Amino acid sequence: MAVTTDKAEKKFTGKHMLLWLFGFFGVMFIANGFFVYYARTSWPGVVEESPYQASQNYNKTLAEAAAQNERDWHMQLALKRSQQKAFLVIDAKDKDGQPLTDLTINATVGRQVTEEFDHVLTLSPSGDGIYQGEIGMLDPGRWRVEFEALQQGQKLFQTHEVIALK
Repeated sequence: MAVTTDKAEKKFTGKHMLLWLFGFFGVMFIANGFFVYYARTSWPGVVEESPYQASQNYNKTLAEAAAQNERDWHMQLALKRSQQKAFLVIDAKDKDGQPLTDLTINATVGRQVTEEFDHVLTLSPSGDGIYQGEIGMLDPGRWRVEFEALQQGQKLFQTHEVIALK
């Protein structure tokens, strides 16, 4: 007596291989397409508004940096949290350690990779070379702080730093 099975043996054919290839590469193209779209829409790609103009001002920028180094001002900055608000605090001292009290300090606080969360503020003097400004809500993490100090309308100090907020 012969034993028979109702199941027919399935063979792996060229059609199956073609479907697997199209499926695999289809998923890869869709995933890559998503990543390309997200990368193109999440960052403006602008580092300098006018690169040509920046290159023309290069020598002026070097002279300003040399003058800033010669002044030897010390600016201690900190991001501090009080309840639900964050504050930027800058302690400004000259090369002799004396407080700088006649400055106007403008600052931008934002994330390192996007300008979407930037907070622009002018810091108020609190006395004894301390300047502070209220930023508002800031999530914990690394924040980019750019500020410039002006004295009688002339920019005398600028810096770009990264600070971690707990």
